[in-house]
Amino acid sequence: MNDETGSDHQKLAAGGDREAEDLKQQGDKLGEDIDATKADWEHKQADASVPGAVPDPGDEGDAAQTAESEHGESAEDAAD
Repeated sequence: MNDETGSDHQKLAAGGDREAEDLKQQGDKLGEDIDATKADWEHKQADASVPGAVPDPGDEGDAAQTAESEHGESAEDAAD
């Protein structure tokens, strides 16, 4: 291996190290964004004045209708 080839490998390795560090930083920022979004959503769910964040008391019975509309069959039909 001559010096030129070794230098090329070192440049590639350094570039890979920089890319790995950039990806780690992006991943850390994404994790922080996810945590902030989750905290915001939980805060909104606790606030009854935020439309759509707090489920209506009667919405639990609508779950079967939602499943039916999404899948084209009712839960009873799917069991058959």
